Amino acid sequence: MGLFAKEKDIVLKIVNSVLVIGAVLAVIVTVATGIKIINKEEILSYENYAKEVCTIDRLEYECTDEECIKELDKERKKTCTAYYMEDKKEKEKINKANKTNFFISLSATILLVLAVHVLNKKYN
Repeated sequence: MGLFAKEKDIVLKIVNSVLVIGAVLAVIVTVATGIKIINKEEILSYENYAKEVCTIDRLEYECTDEECIKELDKERKKTCTAYYMEDKKEKEKINKANKTNFFISLSATILLVLAVHVLNKKYN
């Protein structure tokens, strides 16, 4: 195909170099986002989230009677549930954005490679 052959015009050589650099960058972004899709953000179940995250900052009970302790447990569970829902939404949003970025970069790669091919195709 001879992208940078001597008989080609200087403008065509410059356009080819820009398109080739763009295609290489698009392939790199496609591979990087593909890796992010494969290694997606893990969404824990609520039970695992509560064990790993919500027990980290448990405070000592300030009261001694049974009813007070149960009330504190209910409040902590509400707080933990709210944190879990926020974390779950955030991770789902990140995973969806990674898929979108992958398809955008894949289409950019295809378009740039196709442009290089069409621009340098020899018509007989």
